[in-house]
Amino acid sequence: MRESALRDLVTRVVDMGISTDSRMLVHAIHTLSCLSEQTFKKKCELLKTFGFSDSHCLVMFRKNPGVFRVSEKKMKLGIEFFLNVAKFDKNVLASRPILLMSSLKDRVIPRYRVLQIVKSKKLLKTDRSFLYILEYTENEFLEFISRFPDDVEELLMAYKAHLLHTCSSEEEENT
Repeated sequence: MRESALRDLVTRVVDMGISTDSRMLVHAIHTLSCLSEQTFKKKCELLKTFGFSDSHCLVMFRKNPGVFRVSEKKMKLGIEFFLNVAKFDKNVLASRPILLMSSLKDRVIPRYRVLQIVKSKKLLKTDRSFLYILEYTENEFLEFISRFPDDVEELLMAYKAHLLHTCSSEEEENT
């Protein structure tokens, strides 16, 4: 990259509120170097269709610039799920944009299903937020499931249902 182009990117990133001392500086420069200004604006416009403000867009960019490298389709599906199904406030998504980078199919929806079963059966003494459950590592989440020995099989089936569906689809294709 030409030095002048890099200087322009650094200026844009600094103008967006990212300090040159920030660990996000490199990620922000990388993101802006991968996207045209038009694509970046389109993603902000997408966010605005869900009620996010310009300030939300900047907060999301400052916290996790990589979220703007996610496809529009993935971003839209994630926003729809978190706002309409999980009933998150848009400020939660703005403050934790990494959620929009998580796999809906492999992580978010399966964990949501498990938590819904746990809540419907009133298995928790204290209410766990879905946000808290999403922050678990895979091992921590499996440990969470194992706390319910009478229901562990049902919970694991709910959690791994997408894998079973994928495997059965592949078997059908191979026959």
